[in-house]
Amino acid sequence: MVREIKDRSLLQLLFQKAGDEKPEEPEPVPVPGVARAGMPLDIPGMPPRTVDVLLEIRARAAEKANARKGIAPKPPPKPANEPPNHYEVLGIDLRADDAAIKKGYRKLVLQWHPDKHPADRAEAEVKIRQINLAYETISNPLKRQSYDQMLQAIERKRLNIRLETQFIKPRMSIPKEFMLCPLGHSDKFVRIVDNQLLVQSRDDALGIAFQEFFQAAKFSLWWLPEVNNMCRLRARETAGQGMEGGINVSFQFEAGQEEDDTVESACELSEDQDMKRCNLIVSASPFSQGAYRFEGAFWPGRYMSFRGPDQLRMAGKVDESLDVADFLLVDFSAAYKFMTTSEVLKGAVEGQSGAQGGYVKLGDLRADLSVRLYFQQMLGSAVWNNKDFETFFEGHYEEWDFDAKKSRVRMRPDGPLMRQAPQPVTTNGERSPVSEREPSGLAEKLSNTHSQMATVKLLLDANGDDLARLSHAAAVPVLSRLAEKVTNQAPDKIRDVTAARRRFLITLPVLLGDTVFSKKERRREAALPLATLLSMQKDVASIGKADAVKELAAACQGAVESISELIGSRVRHAPEEVSLDMLPELLSLPLNWRVAAEPLADALAPLLKSQKPGVLLQPLRAAAKLPKSARPIVEALAGVEMRGITYAEGSMAAEILLALAENNCEIATVASKLRPPLLQRLPLPDLVSIVAALGEQGLKDELLRPPLQAKVAVAGPGLAAVPPSRLLRLATASTRSPCIAETALGPVAGAAAQSLESWTAEDVAELMLVVATSGAAESPGAKRLFGRVTEVLTPRLTALSATVLLKVVVAAGAAAAHCRELLEAAAHKAVLKGADMKPEQVMLLTQGVLPLGGAHPVVARLLNFWAQLLAGPEKASVLPADDIAQLAMLLSMVAPDQGLIFHVIGLRLQEAGSSLTEAGFASIDAAFPDGAGPNFPGKEQLLSSMKDLKAKLAESSKSKAKLVPRRDRSRSRSRSRRKKT
Repeated sequence: MVREIKDRSLLQLLFQKAGDEKPEEPEPVPVPGVARAGMPLDIPGMPPRTVDVLLEIRARAAEKANARKGIAPKPPPKPANEPPNHYEVLGIDLRADDAAIKKGYRKLVLQWHPDKHPADRAEAEVKIRQINLAYETISNPLKRQSYDQMLQAIERKRLNIRLETQFIKPRMSIPKEFMLCPLGHSDKFVRIVDNQLLVQSRDDALGIAFQEFFQAAKFSLWWLPEVNNMCRLRARETAGQGMEGGINVSFQFEAGQEEDDTVESACELSEDQDMKRCNLIVSASPFSQGAYRFEGAFWPGRYMSFRGPDQLRMAGKVDESLDVADFLLVDFSAAYKFMTTSEVLKGAVEGQSGAQGGYVKLGDLRADLSVRLYFQQMLGSAVWNNKDFETFFEGHYEEWDFDAKKSRVRMRPDGPLMRQAPQPVTTNGERSPVSEREPSGLAEKLSNTHSQMATVKLLLDANGDDLARLSHAAAVPVLSRLAEKVTNQAPDKIRDVTAARRRFLITLPVLLGDTVFSKKERRREAALPLATLLSMQKDVASIGKADAVKELAAACQGAVESISELIGSRVRHAPEEVSLDMLPELLSLPLNWRVAAEPLADALAPLLKSQKPGVLLQPLRAAAKLPKSARPIVEALAGVEMRGITYAEGSMAAEILLALAENNCEIATVASKLRPPLLQRLPLPDLVSIVAALGEQGLKDELLRPPLQAKVAVAGPGLAAVPPSRLLRLATASTRSPCIAETALGPVAGAAAQSLESWTAEDVAELMLVVATSGAAESPGAKRLFGRVTEVLTPRLTALSATVLLKVVVAAGAAAAHCRELLEAAAHKAVLKGADMKPEQVMLLTQGVLPLGGAHPVVARLLNFWAQLLAGPEKASVLPADDIAQLAMLLSMVAPDQGLIFHVIGLRLQEAGSSLTEAGFASIDAAFPDGAGPNFPGKEQLLSSMKDLKAKLAESSKSKAKLVPRRDRSRSRSRSRRKKT
């Protein structure tokens, strides 16, 4: 970087330096919005994304102009300080998706594992580290986005394409707390190490924990009023100590060296407040959004720059190929995105008692909350499968010892994850001024604050680390105050409340000690009681309901999961705190039931002994809806209720049995209880619901038959008093239970006939369809039903919607032998509403009216409708080819003499024949068996075309069968033989 880098005006720099004597190059085609030195800006403030597009357009235009003049393109040389191309390392495209990234990584890990290169092990180890770094960056969407933006910025810098920066205001844009990342080095940060400034990556500071590494990389600016954008760069802990305080980044130049651009100075940390040594002018980088430059306020042209491998200097003449003067200022609150996958897994392994080098099962690792949150919130994907983990551990062999046979893993005892950080070294026994922090007093301030808005202000102004270090005792009332309803506040105050809520909820998992950080870094505090944790969960839920901001919803979800994890742990370690009053809340939480179910069931056992029947009904219903891993709780609650059911009142006993039956819990036991004397105590409507629920669960006929025969089938007039919804449920259950269809469907139909006026038209149609398509269609009860439906439904037809009317037609069509008059009336009304129906609905309507015969006016009108629809301008999207073939089959049975519709169907089948499946060809064979069936113009051509298409389909199926590997076919034959035996 030459001296011209300073901002005397970034828009007035020349494309070539004045002293260069080079042949004149062709002038590039000007593109609005893209600023090259010496070019005017036509569109101020154009976003970088648009600039990138225009940059590409301009580059293509310049290439074409050079090609016409015969000038061979000369790519600009790549500076030595540019980062590696991770896409090239992985051998993937810039737009590669997650599957392609994993595939490329797996291939390279297998290819370059050092064990496969004993002769060149050192080279293989270097290569595998490059592959791991590339995968760590590209597989993480947040890191990949930052990396891609950095590549774009480097490309702009190489071509000297500049962004418009005059509208960027550093005072408004720079975060309060940030980290300095040299442009092009996304893994390096300026850090304070033993009171020295070094530029380091995580690999340069092995053994340093995540928090400790980034705490030393945190800086802030102290803005000075004298000159716009003048500031002092300070260690964050001393940022607020005013003009005469604080530890500043400083440098040393002597008088008379203003014009000597060869003089340099190392950047140091100092308490020196001399403005000539520590005042800086900050300006936006012309190459990357979010990047800035720091120029000596009294030393124009000298910029703070990074020089490899780890130096930070104030240089007057910077080597463009080695030095970097642009720094990305990364918001410190986003430091979490630089956490590596290994660090996340390390914390989870230590949490699973693997801190001392013990193995942890891969299933337990995948189920860990911190791992699930990392994949969900950071990677935006599901937790890896075992194959993905195995590839990762093979690639990171220096850190992990993976046992593939037993699917378990541990940290290598001699690996980098187990290394301890070196102790800080001080000179002359003096303590580093930033090595320790004084307590901020935030907890005391919060404890003395009792209003919501005062709490909000403290939270928004607080340092992130101070917030994370709050004690549990201080956090609970803060959360309670944030959950209070916001009333009579201005819009800006409401936004502050939302921001404070989000900040605190994001910090809450860290504060509670349930984060992805190592267990060794967590503070050892007294665990919160179970009642307090449940209260905190309620407060988080209240915040989520009161503030429907998308970002806040994600923070609420993370907080609930963290609190739930602690609740599950508390249940395991302090079961005496569990009470029955807590049970509904516990069952509503996303606990890890595989771990928590047994301890909770054991804790409930002594509390359940003296409970009356029905007290546990609501918890039982809630528990029955939980995953199978919560079955011990369901069994404990169900056992208590079933023991007391013998002495319970009939209605209460019915509620208990129904809750168990509906949730498929102990259904065989429920059926065994439906015997005298309990059977006589159960109200008939409740018994109908219980039997219907058992039928829906597919209970065996021999267990269902006794209660049906003993009470339901012989109920007589009493069955008519059962509510229609319960009768319909029992009738519908007959489709899954032959016993109900045989024993109860006829009596249900007869009972419904007596109360049909109280039924809705839709329910009547559904009942008709069930009865008409069952074996009970000729029973006395069914005949009474069919005899009354015409009388009851015909007057209602005009008021029915097209959907309900269609159901009536289909049901009446199924029972056409008994309901022809209703079918004709309903079909006539439905045809009038045909324009409001979709083609699929018209297809159902056609099936329903076919029993009227092809000569019936309603059927004829429908056939004309189909002819117009299939021959119209939108014929290609009316019906799939298989449905058209099915229509031909249906019409061939009732209207074979309607040549027009068959002619139209034939034309459409020939046009769409390539999409016919075996089912479609079967329908055509049924419509025209051996060439017979309806006669119409074009029939021979249709059948010939269908024959050719069917032969092609058969040939294609044979070709696909040959492509199946022999091993798979042999497995299929083996499975077939096992089924036969």
